[in-house]
Amino acid sequence: MNTFATRTCWMLMLPAMGALVGACNYTTPAASQAASATPLTEVASIKEKPEEMAELAALQGKPRKVSSTLIAEGPETLPTITVDPLMQQAMYEQTNYLRRPDAKKANLNGLHRLELLQTVELLRGSGTFTPEQLAQQFDFYRINTDLKKDQVRITGYYTPVESASKTQGGAFQYPIYRKPSEGIPSPDAIWQGALGGRGLELAWFTSKKAVENAQLQGSVLVEYPNGKREYFGFGGSTKGDGGSYVFFTRVDNTVLGAGAFPMTAGHSIAIDTRYIPIGATLLAELPEMDLSGNITGYSYRVLFAQDRGGAIKTTNRIDIYCGIGPKALEDAYTINGYGRLWIMMPKRNSDLAVQ
Repeated sequence: MNTFATRTCWMLMLPAMGALVGACNYTTPAASQAASATPLTEVASIKEKPEEMAELAALQGKPRKVSSTLIAEGPETLPTITVDPLMQQAMYEQTNYLRRPDAKKANLNGLHRLELLQTVELLRGSGTFTPEQLAQQFDFYRINTDLKKDQVRITGYYTPVESASKTQGGAFQYPIYRKPSEGIPSPDAIWQGALGGRGLELAWFTSKKAVENAQLQGSVLVEYPNGKREYFGFGGSTKGDGGSYVFFTRVDNTVLGAGAFPMTAGHSIAIDTRYIPIGATLLAELPEMDLSGNITGYSYRVLFAQDRGGAIKTTNRIDIYCGIGPKALEDAYTINGYGRLWIMMPKRNSDLAVQ
């Protein structure tokens, strides 16, 4: 058995983690957290489905065939993982997604859906994992990047809150649109008003900057003059003259990622789905920095691939979701550093009984 030194995986108590990981403060206002929270109800376990247990058993003894994006190599030092309530929330949403019919048809880049699901079930089964337990129960695959030492740039994003009107008038002159079913003009033409008069306006903002920021973040919470709030999520995009243009769609009372399920501040991340599938669980090595920007050490966090981002290209970058509103904006703006990532999968050729 390998011997692993212990590092602490900070989940909720992040103030000492400095410029990068001190962000996405998990003590954000209740409104921010409630937006991505759904009641935790029981989800069917793999143990309750004999056909799934048989399918997993058939994988034992077989080499896991992964893409060149993944290198079968774990961290030099494994941490101690503490499962906190927000991590439980993120895992609950991940589990529900991986059981959906559309997840069964998704391209998982060579990773088996049931093993992605089992990774989450194993993590949900215990409140704490020692380095030895992690080594016994999981295989780790380092994300291969073009950067030095396979580092990944880690940035943050959030859901802005914008004043809006349901009709054009006064200061409200800048619309956000739902995507037309046909006849989509170029981005430049859209900004010039080419979609006007087609009944595609969802809401009207007070500035072009506000629209562009909502498009950049991929979702927005709007507040109308009567006090009512409404969420809009990513509704597609188009490219052409003038760059790209993002459309929106109405969603319920939660902020949804690309997998169309709620995101959790500090644990949900946006990735390039060509290389990392929605539904993957990752261990992240994140740098701790002092006030001068010098790296003083590393901490670890479990993250969940639950969204995609237009600015996230290849494996060189991920975005950590930081929540809703001004505090989340502050947190997101402080995240800008480099770390490493490993996809976690249940260990083959071992006792994989779900706890």
